[in-house]
Amino acid sequence: AAAAAAAATTAEDDSAAEVKVQEAIEVVADTTTSDEADAAKECTADEDCIAPPAEEEEIAVPPVVEEEQVEEEQAEATTTTTKEEEDPSCPSRPHVIRCAAKYLDTNQNGQLEKSELETAMNAVPWILRSLLNIIGSVDAIMKKCDADGDGAIDIDVDMKATDKTCLATCFKRKAFKRLFFPDCTE
Repeated sequence: AAAAAAAATTAEDDSAAEVKVQEAIEVVADTTTSDEADAAKECTADEDCIAPPAEEEEIAVPPVVEEEQVEEEQAEATTTTTKEEEDPSCPSRPHVIRCAAKYLDTNQNGQLEKSELETAMNAVPWILRSLLNIIGSVDAIMKKCDADGDGAIDIDVDMKATDKTCLATCFKRKAFKRLFFPDCTE
């Protein structure tokens, strides 16, 4: 009964924290969008800022394609579509692990050292810093994800051994991805 109550409390905490994460991300996204819109405007000292005129687009006429090129393009399309697309509302654990290996493993040795995690956490924009409480401190991440306790999270060995404790919930994976590598498509 105590385990069920703890699980329910964790689910409620995750749900409330997820709302906070989404609100903070929307604030950052709104700020970025307005900055980009302002950058596209042209301003003079005496006039209000106005958007530059839109350029006319040319209509491209596709060239005649040889049969061999068509077959190659179809083969490429087939291999591209066989790769499973990630659900942005719940990134898979393998996806987040691949992204962490690409973006956080700065020395590309196949392990996430404590210093690499600290560097990544220190690079999080100030407005999202409170969200680091959701994924935990560097020490908490190391405790949950470093199965052999050697001070580094091995992308292959440790991540397989800690599938029940490290990045185990959809909420934690989504928060981790949004904080450290929101544009990753690995």
